[in-house]
Amino acid sequence: MLDGGRRGFLESLSQSARRELLAHARTVRVRKGQTVLARGEGSDDVYIVQEGRLHVLLYAADGREVSLRDLSDGQLFGELSALDGEARSVGIVAATDARLLAFSANVFRAAIRDDPGSADWLARRLVTQIRGLTDRVFELSALNVRARLHCELMRLARSQTGGEAPTHAELANRIGTHREAVTRELKVLADQKIIHSGRRRLEFVDIPGLEAVVAESLRSPVGEEGWW
Repeated sequence: MLDGGRRGFLESLSQSARRELLAHARTVRVRKGQTVLARGEGSDDVYIVQEGRLHVLLYAADGREVSLRDLSDGQLFGELSALDGEARSVGIVAATDARLLAFSANVFRAAIRDDPGSADWLARRLVTQIRGLTDRVFELSALNVRARLHCELMRLARSQTGGEAPTHAELANRIGTHREAVTRELKVLADQKIIHSGRRRLEFVDIPGLEAVVAESLRSPVGEEGWW
């Protein structure tokens, strides 16, 4: 299982630490549309996606849904509340039927305390998240809709695991625009033979071409981890 295209949390653990964690874990099954975590709730369990796809969401005061990213097989979530004891900062909703591995905050903290490999993995993951948030703040503050979409597509191209692609509405929620704008820009990229877009399917035909489009939007090279 991979997390963000890299080794996942379970793979970061030594064999003994993994056995200990799995001995205290439980399987959770959720149905499509079910809320797994709600923003503001006080739970602190940690989860790993074993099967399925989940949305990471926030909601504006007017009820508008803001999609931050999706979670798929092997990816970890819930660790922030396990680390600091604060309320959940986002909502997690099942995009498909899903199977999760859940374990308590105490078990998670013991694993990263006692196993150096997992502690290093977590530190790198948190750094990656900070860099990703820095990207998004810049994009939302400084780029137009077309450039924001190009950046989001670049992230998808680098993390795609073969599951269903986000809908046009979901992409719009992620970049702060409306579905029609996303549909229009995807058609332009399809006409340029950079992508092929179908129903719940998004094929990246020319990733170097997409990188060139993003670099032009940013007027700077596109690094492996982001725009900087």
